[in-house]
Amino acid sequence: MKLLNFETIKNKKLKRKKLIIVSICIFIIILITSLYIFFVPFRNIIDKYILRKEVQQNNTISIEFNPNNNEYTYAYDKYITILNRNTLYSYTTSGIKSSELEVQVSTPLFASCDRFLCICEKNGNNIFLISGDNIIWHNNVEGEVIQANVNKNGYVTVVVAGTSYKNIVIVFDASGKELFKSFLSNTIAIDTAISNNNKFLAIAEVDTSGTLPMSYIKIISISKAQEEPDNSTYYTYKAPSDILITDIEYQDKDKLICMSNDSIQVIENSTNSELISFSKVDIDSADINLKNNFVYISSKLVGLFNSQTEINIENINTFNINTYTIESSFKKLYANDEIIAINVGSEVHFIKSNGWLIKKYISSQEINDIILGTSIAGIVYRDKIEIINL
Repeated sequence: MKLLNFETIKNKKLKRKKLIIVSICIFIIILITSLYIFFVPFRNIIDKYILRKEVQQNNTISIEFNPNNNEYTYAYDKYITILNRNTLYSYTTSGIKSSELEVQVSTPLFASCDRFLCICEKNGNNIFLISGDNIIWHNNVEGEVIQANVNKNGYVTVVVAGTSYKNIVIVFDASGKELFKSFLSNTIAIDTAISNNNKFLAIAEVDTSGTLPMSYIKIISISKAQEEPDNSTYYTYKAPSDILITDIEYQDKDKLICMSNDSIQVIENSTNSELISFSKVDIDSADINLKNNFVYISSKLVGLFNSQTEINIENINTFNINTYTIESSFKKLYANDEIIAINVGSEVHFIKSNGWLIKKYISSQEINDIILGTSIAGIVYRDKIEIINL
């Protein structure tokens, strides 16, 4: 007769008990995760009481400044910047001053993408490209700079007025070398964008010489523009006579997203297609300055006195729509990279492009302005900026 090994039986029971406990824990984690992802009321409770995503005014790090000094504020990448008397001060998320850079700019035009910040003198000729704590390059142009843009690789475009042409678009590479100029004799440049692979320059133009203004988008091969300027146009799109193109942005896989007063469209491989028509959807505001997405907002009355704001974020590749709802009317929409900020007066909701809340900032007073980087935001008051780490 075989004797039972009680120690072996005990170990088997312990292993079975541990396996049951682990299985229960995994089940609970999966259940909580699923509820958080798919059940919005549960997610709101977790965000508020567990993850503590609500931030109150005066409970954040702030930067003080003198409102009488004519200072300009801007956010990019992970920095808050203040321009004052030709000096650009940069601050980190902890409110520590990281650099003081001398820039000969009094009234700035700001443009940023990823880790690059371009600052130009509005109606002047100075251009600076900055990254982190360093000035990458400084250049001067003939004429008056009225617009600037920069892509994620540091390629810069500036639109110049005040010459014999209506506008001149100048392209610089990341080292500050001028690559070429595009001369606009009959049109005005509304916006510019350089593709993520640095191969194409897109110019949104408007011709106001006729009875009705006409909008165009011209895509130029950057390499051909340096060798054969007269043969460098890769694609031209002419909008209908009642359509005004307002904004263009290169996104994923060098798709050019175009916003007009009528719709949002995409140009890819010389083909134009509509992503959304404003006439078919009740839209109060929209923005295309995101990574692989665009956002549009619709407000409606709920009952007699209450308003509801629905924020829809649509992916340009999958066409999936993520929705975030606020139980009040909105004041202004901001978007940068993967972050969307909604100012609803005394609150700001910072949302990821997946439709999830990152932070909710609550103020005791009306919020006038927000500056938004890729991982930092600033709530701008009269004499201070409160820093929100995203």
